Amino acid sequence: MNLPHNSADYPQRSLSQARYRWILTILVLSIVIFRGVVSQQALFQQALAGIEPAQKVKLPIVPTQTGAATHQITPAEYAALIVNSLSTPDKISQMIMIKLIGPTYSTDEIQMIQQYHVGAVIAFGDAIQSPQQVISLTSSLQKDAYLPLFIATDQEGGYAVNRLGPLVGYRPGAPQMGAADSATVAYNDGKQTLQDFLRFGFNFNLAPVVDIQEPGINNPQLIGRLFSGNITVITQMANSYLEGLQSSNTVIGVLKHFPGLGSSATDPHLGLPVVYKSEPELYANEFLPYRNLIALGNVHAIMVTHEMLPEIDAKYPASLSQKIITGLLRNILGFQGLIVTDSLDMSAIAAQYPIDQAALLAAEAGADVLMGPHTPDQVQQIINTFTNALHTGALTMQQIDNADIRIITQKIEMGLIPLPKEQTPNSSPSSTPAPSPTQTPGSLVGNAMLVKNPFEA
Repeated sequence: MNLPHNSADYPQRSLSQARYRWILTILVLSIVIFRGVVSQQALFQQALAGIEPAQKVKLPIVPTQTGAATHQITPAEYAALIVNSLSTPDKISQMIMIKLIGPTYSTDEIQMIQQYHVGAVIAFGDAIQSPQQVISLTSSLQKDAYLPLFIATDQEGGYAVNRLGPLVGYRPGAPQMGAADSATVAYNDGKQTLQDFLRFGFNFNLAPVVDIQEPGINNPQLIGRLFSGNITVITQMANSYLEGLQSSNTVIGVLKHFPGLGSSATDPHLGLPVVYKSEPELYANEFLPYRNLIALGNVHAIMVTHEMLPEIDAKYPASLSQKIITGLLRNILGFQGLIVTDSLDMSAIAAQYPIDQAALLAAEAGADVLMGPHTPDQVQQIINTFTNALHTGALTMQQIDNADIRIITQKIEMGLIPLPKEQTPNSSPSSTPAPSPTQTPGSLVGNAMLVKNPFEA
């Protein structure tokens, strides 16, 4: 075959042409990707266009009068003034704790914070990935909040539920504290969690777990999460942990899982646990850590889980039961702090109730903080369902106000909302503040404390 006289350069030319084609392909792909990014940004801006700019609540001004006798307004009184200033949808939204999905501050979350004014958020593992990412997320959430937020996670430590692991590495959990049986160790672990929370913008810890390790019961959900099977150890470790965690008065812990999952082998994430015990039996065992810790005075919040106690309420699980939340936890055990539901989208509840109906039943039962919604549609459904229930009388405004007063009182006591210094005697709020619990420290004796058992003679 006859080649051109410059045939010696043919391979080099072919290589140059191939390189040219690759460069051209890369340029075309770059343009396509750039247009895609621009399109996504446009869609993001379009989504934000329908959301109102972040607004802050206008806190009530407490009038003062020169020369007049003044009254130091209490957190509960000021909370009542704030609640009176809120619209009905905002009152409902203060009770909602949304779940954060993913590590970024999404358009859905922006809408739930800025437009719907929800009162709390919770971050699980997929929302906690790196120190700077978490700091950016929590600061953005708090910056955009209508009223300051409870920003929660369930940092228990140990090998089972160590949410802050990607940020700080390993932290000891309840089994390690229980094995040490040292109040100092538990206090220091609580203090370390406090420091971690302050660093990363959290203020609401769904811990410690005070379920009892029952012989012969293997609940997969509780593996690596329990202090002990000894009620005295549970009480001492949980109380010392709370003292450390809450020592700055800016972070609170949440006891869980009331009424107690230690006697059931069922995980409520997967099914509905059932415990066939009478009220006196529960009071003498499962309820002991709660009544002991309530008496010691360091409990600000308790989580109620999804569990059937058919001897007490054969119709509703504990998280939706007025007999259990108001009848037992409020009236019998005397707890007047925040009552938080376990997540209302767990299978134990979601298999039977849509999330808006579950939230309504929980509110009617006496719960304050309703955990689980994670989309604007779900939040809107809850607001609509509550509004309809107010019109029918199934739910009263006083029930919502009482829950909000407890929530906002706690936020004031944590320093999230500043408390005015004084108030004139004639400017007291019209709403009745939530009653403060009367708590008397007990003495540890054997396996229980000297707290009166109403079921004993």
